[in-house]
Amino acid sequence: MSAQLESLYVFLKARAAETPVVTPRFYETLGYARGYADACIEKRDIVGAVRKLEWMRNEAERWQDHPDWPGRTA
Repeated sequence: MSAQLESLYVFLKARAAETPVVTPRFYETLGYARGYADACIEKRDIVGAVRKLEWMRNEAERWQDHPDWPGRTA
């Protein structure tokens, strides 16, 4: 699951940097989601980690036409 989180985090951060309409709040939320998911994994709270992973997947779908899109494999 950590690899999936990393893949989505890197993808989202890169796409946000390319998109001028993304607000600083998005970066804050993305960082929070990543940190929360990592903490959940560390505490073995799989449900919490999966929720944040799903949020990241949903956000990534904005850029599903991008060649680097991790898709549902992430």
